Amino acid sequence: MSTPPATPSTSSFRRPNPPLTRTPSHPSPLSNSVAPSTDAITIENADYDAFDALLHSIFAHTQSSSFSQAGGAVCLRVESAVGKDGVFRVFPYEASPDLVRFEENARRLNPAVAVKLKGAAIHAVLTRINENDRSIALEQNTSIQILPHISSLPAAEKDQRAAFIADPQDFCLILWSFGSSNDDGVAEVVDLCKEMEEKLIKYVWRTRGVPKRGPASYSTVNSRPHTRESSHVDLVDSHEFVASGPFGMEDIDRSAALIHRFGETPETKEANPAPKATPVKKPSKWNPLRWWKLSSPTPDPEKEDGGEKRKHVLLGPFYAGTGAGLALYFITSGISVLVEEYILDGNASRFALIVVLPVIYAVSIFFCLQLVGNLSLIFGPVAQYHENSVYYSALPPPADPEVDSNLPHITIQLPVYKESLELTIAPSIFSIKKAMQTYARQGGTSAIFVCDDGLRLISEQDRNERIQFYANHNIGWVARPRHDGKEGGFKRRGKFKKASNMNYGLTLSMKLERHLQILLESQEERDSGEDLEEKALQLAIEEVYRESGYKFKPEASLASSLRVGAIILIIDADTVVPEDCFRDAAREMFGKGGESVGIIQHESDVMQVAHHYFENGITHFTRRINKCISYGCANGEVAPFVGHNAFLRWSAVQDAGFLDPYDLEEAKVRDAAGDATDPEKPGGEVMAPERKMWSESNVSEDFDLALRLLLKGYTLRWATYSNGGFKEGVSLTVVDELARWQKYAYGCDEIIFNPLIQWWRKGPISKQLSGFLMSKAPVHYKIGMTSYMFSYYGIAAATVGSILNYLLLGLAPNLDRFYLKSFEILLACVVVFPGLGNIGFTLLEYRIGHRSLLGAVIENLRWVPFFVFFFGGLSIHLSTAILAHMFSYDMTWGSTGKEVEKSTFWIEVPRILRNFRLSFTICIAIIAMMIIMSTDLIPFEYQIPGWNWALIIPVSLVVGCHALVPLFPLFSVGVTPVTRFGDGDDNHSIPPVHGLTCHLYKALRYLVLIVLNPWLMKFSY
Repeated sequence: MSTPPATPSTSSFRRPNPPLTRTPSHPSPLSNSVAPSTDAITIENADYDAFDALLHSIFAHTQSSSFSQAGGAVCLRVESAVGKDGVFRVFPYEASPDLVRFEENARRLNPAVAVKLKGAAIHAVLTRINENDRSIALEQNTSIQILPHISSLPAAEKDQRAAFIADPQDFCLILWSFGSSNDDGVAEVVDLCKEMEEKLIKYVWRTRGVPKRGPASYSTVNSRPHTRESSHVDLVDSHEFVASGPFGMEDIDRSAALIHRFGETPETKEANPAPKATPVKKPSKWNPLRWWKLSSPTPDPEKEDGGEKRKHVLLGPFYAGTGAGLALYFITSGISVLVEEYILDGNASRFALIVVLPVIYAVSIFFCLQLVGNLSLIFGPVAQYHENSVYYSALPPPADPEVDSNLPHITIQLPVYKESLELTIAPSIFSIKKAMQTYARQGGTSAIFVCDDGLRLISEQDRNERIQFYANHNIGWVARPRHDGKEGGFKRRGKFKKASNMNYGLTLSMKLERHLQILLESQEERDSGEDLEEKALQLAIEEVYRESGYKFKPEASLASSLRVGAIILIIDADTVVPEDCFRDAAREMFGKGGESVGIIQHESDVMQVAHHYFENGITHFTRRINKCISYGCANGEVAPFVGHNAFLRWSAVQDAGFLDPYDLEEAKVRDAAGDATDPEKPGGEVMAPERKMWSESNVSEDFDLALRLLLKGYTLRWATYSNGGFKEGVSLTVVDELARWQKYAYGCDEIIFNPLIQWWRKGPISKQLSGFLMSKAPVHYKIGMTSYMFSYYGIAAATVGSILNYLLLGLAPNLDRFYLKSFEILLACVVVFPGLGNIGFTLLEYRIGHRSLLGAVIENLRWVPFFVFFFGGLSIHLSTAILAHMFSYDMTWGSTGKEVEKSTFWIEVPRILRNFRLSFTICIAIIAMMIIMSTDLIPFEYQIPGWNWALIIPVSLVVGCHALVPLFPLFSVGVTPVTRFGDGDDNHSIPPVHGLTCHLYKALRYLVLIVLNPWLMKFSY
């Protein structure tokens, strides 16, 4: 067996395997590069493993006809461990100084695979740049960084995944990949080489007349807040003489052929092509209904947003005022009934009923707004849906050279808990990485900031996998101590821990910035090569540790990614983002007219996982709600903030920050404790509490932040131009969805009322609601938000109201005409919500051009039975959440399940009985009451006969829906996709029950669906 040649001891790419014998390659007659020959690599023996096979394959696929094999190399990571440098292998197996330097710097960069390319095209590009240039614009949206030496590779902008090395002794192009969800970077880097080869050839052709070392056309400075300056060279606009063709063919236009072969030049390519709007056919003749279906010309983003002040659309305020007036009319009609009866009998005691009018008004205003809104879907204008306005962006912002040349740093903040790394977190990270690469090549910088609340709770193996994953993909993370309910233990505050999780990470980041500023001002030198950012991070960690009395030390890594940029993108663990969305956010916030924009909330599509009946129903509901929100914002309603898939202006969030009273009390306790914070200092060092960005005392932390920003004068904007590129996960089980509705109901009651125990000193109405109503927020926003919050009380009151109606009308039939019967309310709700609501939404989808009329009708009608059972079965669950807050019951929620687990009929039945025992108990008690009161077991005067259908139907619907809602899991058992994106083994979709039981179960499930659906369609809400 032959032995490999000796290599320097400092290199980690030595192979125990024998070297390869390289045979001469043959020049290609079509280019100046060297074409690989089939006999270029000869294996002398079989002492190779799988990594060698990958190295050989990557080398063969990347050193193509445009790149010379001479000087090319591949570096592959073969091992990585937590807290240690990765182990890499390099091919070719040579000990040349160039390969040693390449391996050393690639190891410090730490990609999954890196490729070094050399060739005539690369040489031609690098000989035409100015020595001060820091990037090259290969295409309109692709700028590749230039590094002076290969030793600068570890400090490169990693998300570009490419860098030119402008060392005259070693002109080359370095490409790398950190891996993706489908592979470990091998296929990705091969595709990247092919992409770069095509772009390089087109670029070289466009700049073929530019002299070597020509002056740069322009330069820009990259605005990453803490690092690099960069200049940007663009040679594509150079004007050189090009022969039009052979003699006698000068008049023939060859531009189409040149464009087809070498790509468009900027003169033939729009700088910012207009977005594709809904195609609209112009009517060929006069049409009296032209106003009803959108027929306006395609909107022009340049005219819409070209620095002009956005218009206020007043349709939303008009609809809100009309709905509020209609609710007031219903209230006054009730008063008129009391006056008429008083005139007849002179009994003034009935006017005591006026006390309930505020409650009736609060609950009925949502009904009235929905009535007006549904009519507007049918008869109102819709052209504004495709136009930009103050609170709404239908079109992306136009190109802004000033912003594009100075793109802000964007931080992607991702709070996670115990979600699966493989199934949930990693796919979301890889989706974000694609957007980061696009933004990096456009000239911007970005970083991922993970607030990991599960890192100290999961197993050691899972913990190490997460940390290694974060390190391999350059992700900064912060992990706070686990919750300890004992006295003196660390407290993760809040009913829903997301707000306190993000606050903890942001607090550490702000401390890092302060320490870094001190280090920079003192001009401390990096004598030992120490990174000032990492040193500042360690100082921030020590400060937090000291403030806790040396009890709770945070964990964090990668300081450069923990520094918050000018824009924050908030996402969830189960999120997909479009590849090109960061620059649009930067243009909209920092372009002309965007100075006051605090939040850009993007409309989200749904990322389905299981595709079972329940998830499909919630998917339809989510899409429908988002479409209605888009329509409302287009009408002039203030945009909501839903807490994810939103871009936040960091300076605005800081401006809206506040001092938490809990932190102030804690500071006083530390002050009184004396030296508890620092045993070496008498009296202790008591630090002032940090300003909080997210409210930890409210379940609805997103609404709280949106309100604070609004009151500070910032604008909230809803954007739809991503066209469904943002995707979010939905609840996979009915338990998770009910918990989500309970959380919303709890949050609304938290905003409106104080707990009962505080009424004697604070009153029933909370300070947050009174402050909101007395604030300078738009009146129509107050009407819309209060109606939304009170709608939860309307749903929660369904059970109690139907029972009271049953008893009052059954036992005392002669009631005042002021009383509105439950059956009348039921009929009104059926007409407005499933009736007029479905008609209006169907016609809206048709009018704005999103669906055909027949397709919209079928899609909306097929889910009516689902909504009957689901919304009919919410009442008891929302009531428990509202009562929990009123009586100060400690109710908490964890994160929503993101993965589907295997289940069977026999697993689900006990789980249903356990989770829904309260609602089942109440339903059984109501059924027993109705049966007993219709028999002779009680005196006749207390009997309520069963033929009184006006009393029986409302109660029966409530009981039936609550009894059937828990059965949704039975229509979803056994559906277990392996991954979130539905690319798992189809065998997992078979219920894990065997033999005849499996077939009987499937037949029963489909039989129930077939039998129930027509019946529900007939008697549906």
